[in-house]
Amino acid sequence: MSAEPARTPYPTTPILEPTELTGRWVYLRDTGAGVLTRVERTGTRWQWELRTPEGTVTGSGYPHAAPLSRHARPETRRARRTLRALCADLTDFALEETGSSARVEQDLDLLEWELAAQP
Repeated sequence: MSAEPARTPYPTTPILEPTELTGRWVYLRDTGAGVLTRVERTGTRWQWELRTPEGTVTGSGYPHAAPLSRHARPETRRARRTLRALCADLTDFALEETGSSARVEQDLDLLEWELAAQP
């Protein structure tokens, strides 16, 4: 028997109010990873908008969101890989669409910055 305590595979993250996650990279259950651009509560209903590498997703209902973690989360690796591929594709094939290329680069920079700031 080992004297080392059992560890959870991912560090526990505090539960945050969805509005506190606006503007950050999150993993939204049943939707995927992206930047949570809008969260509003109207009465008992929630409205939210998530900017993913594939496009913008809107929805209603409580957004079960958690910040992306740099600790071996497949969602984090997938988001980073997709953004890097999009940057390369936009640089090579869509030179006239500098606005979307800049947005993808900003999203990638934001993701890298948030991951580097984690303990």
